[in-house]
Amino acid sequence: MGCWAVTCGGYDLAVRRIPNILTLGAHGGALAMLAVTGQGWLGASPSSCFAAWALALVLTVPAWVLRRLGAGDAKLLAAMGLLGGMEAMLVAYAVAGLLVGGTAIVWTIAYRWEPLLVLQLARIGIDVPAIPKPKGRMLPFGLGLAIGFVVALVLLAARISVLPFQFD
Repeated sequence: MGCWAVTCGGYDLAVRRIPNILTLGAHGGALAMLAVTGQGWLGASPSSCFAAWALALVLTVPAWVLRRLGAGDAKLLAAMGLLGGMEAMLVAYAVAGLLVGGTAIVWTIAYRWEPLLVLQLARIGIDVPAIPKPKGRMLPFGLGLAIGFVVALVLLAARISVLPFQFD
């Protein structure tokens, strides 16, 4: 499952889209696993998986409507919820928000301070390339989701719970 997440994140980074074969294919695999075994791929209960799927859509569809996220990001998080349950989905979403949000903040600060930094660094002989203006959806959220899902996989494998409640 980690390879699937890394593939989705890498594809989003390289091409700025996540193919339906990866997201909807994961939906199909998760539904098959739930039907055959009665639990998600990571051992979560069906109620946890379906609740995570629904919450993922509640969290991402408004951002997609406002053109802040792509449809692939919404489908990716929903697939992560269906595959791993509530804890895996929430960890992936939180880590992605922190990574992408933190990167956007650092990028904006660097862009605004660039004229002063370039001037100071030029005095000591260091040439710095221009920092592009931050605008629109320049950061791939799918990559953040993939990193977050891998973090969730590691935490679940180590049996470390990060939620203050048990969903199952």
